[in-house]
Formats: sequence, structure tokens, C-alpha cells
Amino acid sequence: MTASVLLEGFLKDGERDGFTALLTEKFKVTRTFDGFQTIDLTYNVEDPSNWVITERWDSKEDYQKYLQFRQEDGTLDEVASVCRDAPSVRIFDIVETSA
Repeated sequence: MTASVLLEGFLKDGERDGFTALLTEKFKVTRTFDGFQTIDLTYNVEDPSNWVITERWDSKEDYQKYLQFRQEDGTLDEVASVCRDAPSVRIFDIVETSA
């Protein structure tokens, strides 16, 4: 079943430009992973330190393999270092409703 992933966090002051640049580079590798469909970085217009990453994967298992890679390559630590608190990660199953 297709999985939708929602990550959300809040940046420390002055980290937005560096965070955007970091993810721009990291997403290049993300797009090469098996099961990858889409990824977007979005900032809250009312609180520019609040960010959301939305991802779509062929399956929860594909995402979990990718997440393991990002833990091992240090990306998760890099992201955590510029955030005020640990980002939240939620995984959802996408239900087909267009029938």
C-alpha cells in the first residue's frame, strides 16, 4: 500500500537558508531510492521556522529502508542539530477513494 510520510519540525533562529540548502542536496539522493515517488519541503507562512516535509513512497517498508539509510549517513543528526526539538515523523497509508 502506498505510504504518505509527514515530517514536521521547528528550526532554530537563523537556520532556514542552511536547512533549505541541506535538503536541496539530500533530496537529490532521496529521489534515487527504490519505492520513492515524491518529496516536498514546505514552510509555514505564519511561522517561517515551522517546516513540513511530505513524502510519498510505494510502501512503508520502502520508506523505512530509506529512513535507516538517512540515520546511518548522519542526515537525521544534521537535521536535528538545526531544530529546536526533535522533528515528528508520521506514516500514513493512502486509501484510494477515486473509484
